[in-house]
Amino acid sequence: MTITDISFNRHEDEFYRPSFRTPGNTLVLYILKSPAVFSFSGSFTQKFRTSFIIINEKTAYNIYATGEVLVYDRIVLRTDGKSDAVIPYNINTNTLYQLSSCSKTDSLLNIILNEYYNLGNHKKELLEHYISSLFTVLGNEIKTDSTAARTPYYDKLFEIRKNIHSRPEEKWTVDSICSQVNLSRSYFQLLYRQAFGITCINDVIECKIKLACSLLESGSDTVSAVASMCGYDSDVHFMRQFKKITGCTPSEYRKKTVRGS
Repeated sequence: MTITDISFNRHEDEFYRPSFRTPGNTLVLYILKSPAVFSFSGSFTQKFRTSFIIINEKTAYNIYATGEVLVYDRIVLRTDGKSDAVIPYNINTNTLYQLSSCSKTDSLLNIILNEYYNLGNHKKELLEHYISSLFTVLGNEIKTDSTAARTPYYDKLFEIRKNIHSRPEEKWTVDSICSQVNLSRSYFQLLYRQAFGITCINDVIECKIKLACSLLESGSDTVSAVASMCGYDSDVHFMRQFKKITGCTPSEYRKKTVRGS
């Protein structure tokens, strides 16, 4: 996915009533920090204080402020036909979902905004990674309402997972994470798996390998350099985990993706 436009904490007056139509191969993500209503061919969404919605391609829609200043974030994304691989299966487009708090997305949006205006060598792949992480965070908001209610320390666990997904290059260890939440190693691992359906260490590994795939697809760095950028001290360890997750070595993966492009 490629960001074509981005706004953070945008303000509109209480009479804001524009009409839009998304182009083909384009998605528009709104994160609303004040109440708003969307209309699709005369059908109106619910209204929440904080919410998000992903507008599908070729969709005509209206957005209505509801009597107070409208505050929102917006990201326009060119999908190249790959949206299904990025949006979590439990998020329906053109559907307004309630958010428990915008604080869970603001930190990622700040990273995305800074990277969007950065001229670094790996801008494209890093943005793709952070956008994917943002969608993961939003997807978790939907599917974990009941899980949150029955999982102790859920808010702390969610914050940790958000940090892992947004900064996979860090050297995460279970022991260092446990110290942040002041839980025993065994109890932390039990709660993490209960909350997210995956062990913490496997979550870390998958995030690192996902970042590695983006770097290998879009850059010309050596495998050793990619390993380092993903937080690995050992190239051998990196290559072993990469093959276990993807079924091929980093070099084979790069050749395969270059051939397929």
